[in-house]
Amino acid sequence: MVPLDLRAFILRTRVLQLYRSALRTARRAPHHARVDLKQAMREEMEKNRHCEDQTKIRFLLSEGLQRLKELNDMFDIQGHR
Repeated sequence: MVPLDLRAFILRTRVLQLYRSALRTARRAPHHARVDLKQAMREEMEKNRHCEDQTKIRFLLSEGLQRLKELNDMFDIQGHR
């Protein structure tokens, strides 16, 4: 593994935080949809796992945070805790 510079380390930390938050949000999904939702989240992360372009990573983080917010809002509207 190549040593990370500070910016890359911080981005990696933010990506992992997003993934953990996404998995916590998936627990709010109806039982029948959880497995598929977690699998889709994992596939999205794996698809970009080897990306080293920090600009693209920041864009993907922003997009992921927005999608997670929308998912949480949808669960709030539907009454899922």
